[in-house]
Amino acid sequence: MALCFAGASDAGAATRAGPLIGVGEQKPTMFQSKPWKALDLRVARYIAPWDALEDPQQLASLDAWMASARRARVRVLLGFAHSLRTQQLAKVVPTPRRFERAFKRFRARYPWVRDWLVWNEANHPASPTARRPRRAAQLFDVVARNCRGCQVVAADVLDISNMVWWVERFRRFARHAPRIWGLHNYGDANGLKTKSTPKLLSMTRGKIWFTETGGVVVRRIYRGRRVLRTYRYSLRHAARSTAHALELSCLSARIARVYLYHWQPPVKVTNWDSGLVDRGGHPRPAYRALRRWLSRSAIAARRGGRRALCR
Repeated sequence: MALCFAGASDAGAATRAGPLIGVGEQKPTMFQSKPWKALDLRVARYIAPWDALEDPQQLASLDAWMASARRARVRVLLGFAHSLRTQQLAKVVPTPRRFERAFKRFRARYPWVRDWLVWNEANHPASPTARRPRRAAQLFDVVARNCRGCQVVAADVLDISNMVWWVERFRRFARHAPRIWGLHNYGDANGLKTKSTPKLLSMTRGKIWFTETGGVVVRRIYRGRRVLRTYRYSLRHAARSTAHALELSCLSARIARVYLYHWQPPVKVTNWDSGLVDRGGHPRPAYRALRRWLSRSAIAARRGGRRALCR
C-alpha cells in the first residue's frame, strides 16, 4: 500500500510504499539544510515540556521550531514531556485538570497540528510517569476528549523490561480506546534484534508508530553530574541499526510511521548522539542507509506496494 499525505501540506512529496518516514529533532535548522531537503520527508516530531507556554525560553524554542516546520510544509507530531523550569517541577506529573488547561492553550496556539503524543517515553525509569501508568492514561483521556479527529499517540513507551507491565496497566485505566501506540525500539534496532517490537504488536490493537528509533553513536549514563558509563558505537553500526529499524516496520502493516531520532548532534555531545548528519551537517552512513530505504520504498510503490518493499 502506498502511503502519502493528501492536502496542501504534502504537495510534491514523493509517493512511497510502507510506513511514513520522518525525523524527531529539536533544532529548527534541520528544515533549511540541503540533506533534509534531498530526502523530501513530510513529517517531523518535536517534544515540548507540557508547561512550555508558561516558560518564555521553551516557548521561544517551540515557536521557532513550529514556524520553521510550517514554512517547510511539514506535518508536525507534537509531544509532551516533563517541565524544564526547575528540577523540582521536572519530577511532577500534572493533574488531569491542569494538563487539560495547558493542552487547550496548545490547541489554540497551533490549531493546524493534528498529531499529538501525550507523554514522551512514559515508562522510562527517570520519567515521573514511570510508576504511574494510571495518571498517564488520564492525560491521554484528556487529549482524546479535547481533540476529536486528531491522531493521538496514546502511550509512548521505550522497549525496556517494564514495557509489558506498563502497557497492561495503562490499558486498564484508559477510558478511550487507544488507536495509536508509540514505540521507541532502540533495543531491537541497536541490538539488531526482533524482540520488543513483535511483543508490543501482540499485546495491542490499532496502529503503531515508531515515534523514536535509530542508530546510536554515543550514549552516556549519569548519576547527577557524574558519568557512570559511556557507550560508543561505530558509524557503521549506527547505519546498520538504522537500516534494521526501518526493516522492522515490515513486521506488520499496522506499523504506519517511523520517526528516526535525531538529525544532528550538538557541538559537544553530553549524553546522546544518534544523528543522521554530523556536527558540520554532512551526511553520515546512517543518512545514506535512510536514502537507500526511501529509494527502495519509491520503487516498491510502483511495483506492488508494501509487499514489494518487504519481500
